[in-house]
Amino acid sequence: MLLQSRCRRSFALVILLVGILTWMPAEVAHAQQAPVAAMFSDDQKRDASLASSFLVADLPATTVAAFPAHIYLSAGDVERAFDRAEFRPDAAIVPTNTDLLTTAQAPATQRVLIDRVRKQPDVMRDLDDQIAAVRKQPASTGGEQGLLRIGIDTFMAHLPRRANDSQKSGAFPKAACFVATDFANGGAVDRRELFVQDRVRKGIAGCLAALDAAGAQSLVLPLVGAGSSREQANDALYEGQRVLKECRLINATAGIALGIHDFAETRRSLKEIGLVQWDREIVGMFKVPKGSRAANSAQSAYREYAEQIQQAFRKGLAGEKTTASDVNGSCRAIFTGQ
Repeated sequence: MLLQSRCRRSFALVILLVGILTWMPAEVAHAQQAPVAAMFSDDQKRDASLASSFLVADLPATTVAAFPAHIYLSAGDVERAFDRAEFRPDAAIVPTNTDLLTTAQAPATQRVLIDRVRKQPDVMRDLDDQIAAVRKQPASTGGEQGLLRIGIDTFMAHLPRRANDSQKSGAFPKAACFVATDFANGGAVDRRELFVQDRVRKGIAGCLAALDAAGAQSLVLPLVGAGSSREQANDALYEGQRVLKECRLINATAGIALGIHDFAETRRSLKEIGLVQWDREIVGMFKVPKGSRAANSAQSAYREYAEQIQQAFRKGLAGEKTTASDVNGSCRAIFTGQ
């Protein structure tokens, strides 16, 4: 009996050890998961109907970076990357206006960062000082409106330049690169020639290079240059319809991916980049009430759109532009900057 009891206890101990060893790798992997990957994984679980909006691609190792970089295309909200510490990256690319005015209402996405930085007055003052230094430099916008050219010119800021205790509780990354996508009073959406893919790619590549040189390993950005939430006065025939919004979003995705491609060969520090499509925008474009007779057609339209986004994403990472012929010609005006 005593021998049987000892055998049972030994067997139970082995089972317990096996269970612990099985559990530990998963827990360790979760604890060590990088912020962009963690947010990507979490966003996939929030709304299963948006599964087609998620894709992962890799950039190969370079001569100076002996590790690949993971590029995450997802449906989510950049605010989550700032507000949740486990998702917060080292850096972010943020849309701004041609005057680099942080108090302006355009573009709206700029407020995501600025509203959070203002809660740390010393960091906001530091950001204002960095912007003031840029204003003192001669502008080289080639006659275009403002301090920065749309899609091309960028400004990188450290938040703050000097590490301090207040930064520990700030709901924002350590560095941000601003790329102009609108005028301070809005209206750039009517100047679609300013949103061509070759412009946006320059701004994105410039921001990536600056943040990479600053030592950032993780980075997020929204669909910079889409202008999808603003009305386009000179295109009233299509405004409010889903096709116009789709074209803007596909065009922005293509330009951003091209910028990543242009930067990739010189990468040193970056290990993960997250391109976040605003989930509420996708829902607004394609969701219909449950039980609706249009549910199947809406889901089909969403899948087709998501496939076009993924195609533009892949082509851009390969250095290829997305053209109107890639989306059945319906985006000709947007892709040609009209």
